[in-house]
Amino acid sequence: MRRYVDRRSGRRDGGGTVRDMPTLVVFRHAAAQSYAARDRERALTEQGRREAEIAGRALAAVDPPDGVLVSAAQRARETYAIARDHGGFDAQAHVLDDLYSGDVDKVLAAVAAHGGSNRTLLLVGHQPWCSTLIELLTGARVRMDTGALAGLQVGPSWDGLDAQWCALQWFGSPRTLDAVARGPR
Repeated sequence: MRRYVDRRSGRRDGGGTVRDMPTLVVFRHAAAQSYAARDRERALTEQGRREAEIAGRALAAVDPPDGVLVSAAQRARETYAIARDHGGFDAQAHVLDDLYSGDVDKVLAAVAAHGGSNRTLLLVGHQPWCSTLIELLTGARVRMDTGALAGLQVGPSWDGLDAQWCALQWFGSPRTLDAVARGPR
């Protein structure tokens, strides 16, 4: 069970109680081709396929999603498909054009519309909105390289995300995620 600590008052759950908080996982698509006939059609490279495999195994080890929102771009759809297959989770995925646009307000609207009863919602998308969203919600500045994942404790609800309730819980680049995916030695 996650504990929420109000950053201003220092009290748990704003009143001393413990509650389950949802997790938003932001996943920048894995490495893709530099060009294609259309930007949306850029496919993953070999490196990108390896990054997606690693991320999938790491997600399975840390916090497998029960809901997924994926950009309509081919590289994002491929990233999720490979991560899902290697992570062994089968969350319902919604492919959305709004996650391709780069507009953080559209991303937040998609989260509000599709968050539902999910405990962990995975967003598979692009820069710059991945980093911008994390900073907007948590104040943390992270470098979202291709294949990077960030887990955010969020609240109070999917349709009412408030920066006072959100915190960056964990972050990993493909290199560090590989160690997580392999587990303790």
